[in-house]
Amino acid sequence: MLTLPAVSAAAAPPVWTEHRPPLAWLALVNRQALVTRLLSTTVHDVNNILQVVSGAAEVLAMDPTPDAVTRRTGSIVAQSGQATAALQALNAFARESGGPSGPVRVKALMEQAVTLQLYALRKGRVAVSVIGDEAAAHASAGRRLQVVLNLLVNAEQALAGRSGAFLTIQVGVATDRVIVTVADNGPGVIDDRAAALFAWPPRPGNTAGALGIGLLVSRGLAALDGGTLTCAPADGGGAALHLSLRRA
Repeated sequence: MLTLPAVSAAAAPPVWTEHRPPLAWLALVNRQALVTRLLSTTVHDVNNILQVVSGAAEVLAMDPTPDAVTRRTGSIVAQSGQATAALQALNAFARESGGPSGPVRVKALMEQAVTLQLYALRKGRVAVSVIGDEAAAHASAGRRLQVVLNLLVNAEQALAGRSGAFLTIQVGVATDRVIVTVADNGPGVIDDRAAALFAWPPRPGNTAGALGIGLLVSRGLAALDGGTLTCAPADGGGAALHLSLRRA
């Protein structure tokens, strides 16, 4: 069963002022917004899988020979496993608000984030690739996944409606740091305006449901693990967000 973080129904509506709320509160709001986005993605993927399973079952009913049973049963088991994995991934993200810091396989985490966001990226016709070698960072897997999902959503919004849109996630190592660069070929950002992306109060995005706090929260979560998050123009245009983490 999908479990979402609890929020008191009696809580007063938040009042956005110049005084920034605590990071923990902002991170919870941001996580719930991400879960809402990912829920539609997961439902779509699971629905597609169920259609494949249903089709395999119908064919099996028409051809119950031993060979057909073996083939179709294998397909049904594989597809069911994919549906279970998708639901478990969403459930784990919804429940995992942080977790203890420890060695985290960074590239694998990037690929997990892309998988969770893949439907939205495909719908927006954004080509995405994860490159570089695997590296271990000392961090909280739950916080890092939230950060990377925010970076993907930010890039997806920047690339909305753009022909030939692409997004590249590169993992690299520099001495005692693991560097993750999320670069896109969107409209880019001017150097002297990059700081505003992480500023308070936020400027909600143009996309429905966009709160404008994703990058602010991501920088705060990165700092909890001794990391940094910066933004700069990407080579050839667009924007590049650089996440630096301590190497494990």
